[in-house]
Amino acid sequence: MVRTIKDATVKSFHYASIQDLRRHVSDWLIAHNFAKQLTALKFRAPYEAIKEIWNSKPDAFIVQPSHHISGPNT
Repeated sequence: MVRTIKDATVKSFHYASIQDLRRHVSDWLIAHNFAKQLTALKFRAPYEAIKEIWNSKPDAFIVQPSHHISGPNT
């Protein structure tokens, strides 16, 4: 996992400061974990599993799961 992060961030981009690096690594980890398909979820991404439960039992949720997704303006 460390090599994957390093290849996707440090080896691909130049950062003006350590804060830029930290922000990019954080953003990359969120995107990677959001889209990663897990065997425990029958090779679905976590959001796909949550969306399926939301469609079948919406009363089990207090807020809509889509409200916690980072958008292009965040």
